[in-house]
Parts: sequence; C-alpha cells; structure tokens
Amino acid sequence: MRTGSLLIIIFAIVVVAYPFAASAEEEWYPIGDPDNEPHVQELGGWAVAEHVKQAHDRLKFIKVVSGAEANAAGVKYRLDIKALNNNGEAGAYKAILLEEVRDNERTLISFGPAN
Repeated sequence: MRTGSLLIIIFAIVVVAYPFAASAEEEWYPIGDPDNEPHVQELGGWAVAEHVKQAHDRLKFIKVVSGAEANAAGVKYRLDIKALNNNGEAGAYKAILLEEVRDNERTLISFGPAN
C-alpha cells in the first residue's frame, strides 16, 4: 500500500512539473524585423482571426510589431500584435502560437491584452 501511494505521488509531481521544466528550457530568438517578414505578419493575422472565432470581439489585425520564436515540436511564436478593437482604437495584444510546418497545423496557445 505504501509503495503504491508513493508511486502515485511521484507520478503526480512529474506530471505537474514537466510542462514548467519544458517551457523553461525553450530558447526564444527575436524575430528581426517583423515588417519585412510576410510569414510573421500572416501568423499575426491568423492569431487575431482565431481569437475572434473564440471570443467574438471583432478585433481587426493591423500588424505584428515584434516577436520571438522557439523550436518546440514545431515552431512556437510569441507575437506582439497591434489590432483595432470594437471602438476602432488601436490596442496592443500578445499571442503565443505553435506552428507545425510538417502537418501544416497551427494552434493558438494564448491571446490577450499586452498590459
């Protein structure tokens, strides 16, 4: 009984700690000049569109102003995005997304105001 409980505790610790350890190991590399990176701009537009599908808040993509990328089971992007809100005012937003080039799939991990 004690061995089984101990194994459950160890398993729970590993399951909880692994995502934090994996993300701490990611090395992020700045994206040079996002204005001159059409693919980065496309990703920013996709992130806003995907967010709008989920939140129904009608944001409108303007551009990616800065960002970074990391290799993690594909390419993970951290993007600083400028978009128009419902009132037509420009706002700053942060998005994290994963692009799996081989499978041609994208996943929006998080999206929210930059503040």
